[in-house]
Amino acid sequence: MKLSRTVSYAVRATLQLAQSDPAIPVPCSRLASQGEMPERFLLQILRILVTHGILRSTRGVDGGYSLTKPADQISLLEVIEAIDGPLDSESRNWSTSTYPSTEGKLQDALKEVTNTARRQLESIKLSQLLPPPVVPLPESEPLVVSTEELKSTDDTEPSVPIETREAGRSPDRAP
Repeated sequence: MKLSRTVSYAVRATLQLAQSDPAIPVPCSRLASQGEMPERFLLQILRILVTHGILRSTRGVDGGYSLTKPADQISLLEVIEAIDGPLDSESRNWSTSTYPSTEGKLQDALKEVTNTARRQLESIKLSQLLPPPVVPLPESEPLVVSTEELKSTDDTEPSVPIETREAGRSPDRAP
């Protein structure tokens, strides 16, 4: 399935908003620069998403856009249909007189494909498309190892702390 550039920008912008703090509206200019999208074109797309209830716009100096619902409640289908209109399988260019039985079979097949695509796109939520959150590792205590733990258990090699060994040198010879 190929997405139009308009749908691609809409998805990109909604994903950016899904990663931002929902209480703080994001200006169109920031969405455009971070998403590498043309600002004037993106503004038109954002207005369409507001009209379809996917985004909310806030006016003023601290204004911008935010999602109306959590990202796990907004489907990819909603975003696509807000921009491109409903997915349907209606073919309006078929002549009913040429191959009437073939046309009916084709229409049924296309409806099934469309219904399958709709179900799959409806099941994909914006939250599933986000990268996993980065969890900072806890700061750990420095590793303390006693000299007894560093001693070798091999009788052929004398006990020497690891940090004094150099690559390619035997521990019993001085540098």
